[in-house]
Amino acid sequence: MADRTPLEEGKPDLRRRMRALRRSLADRSERSGQLWQHVVALPAVVDAARILVFSTIPGEPEVEAFARWCIDHGVEIAVPEDDVDPAWPDVAIVPGLAFTPDGRRLGQGGGWYDRFLAEVRDTCETVGVCFHEQLVDVLPVEAHDVAMHHVVTDRGPA
Repeated sequence: MADRTPLEEGKPDLRRRMRALRRSLADRSERSGQLWQHVVALPAVVDAARILVFSTIPGEPEVEAFARWCIDHGVEIAVPEDDVDPAWPDVAIVPGLAFTPDGRRLGQGGGWYDRFLAEVRDTCETVGVCFHEQLVDVLPVEAHDVAMHHVVTDRGPA
């Protein structure tokens, strides 16, 4: 077995802890609604014509209310499963297991968002979304990790 650096050991442990934390939140539905109220107040979201959203997995903010808002406001939406071209979105809404207030993100570990976001056009705004308890002061980061322009929680912008 290869030697593992503390950084490699840190991310799996942090992922497990943050997954358990967000699964323990009993009021995710209500708090998701509060989160999206803050997201739709962002100028980049208000002005967007095309937004990449995500398909909610257990523990993540429930995205249905935001998707309805987009449709009601004439905003096209797509999810990663749609095989979206990185040049397409004006805004990318990105879930995560943890975020720092300055936009660093801990994802699920597959790297899809980091690869996708590395290719988006310069004018695409990125918005990381999570529940307030998922904000942390520091995260282990690597060169390929892409920071968010904005981080929004159910309590407002970080």
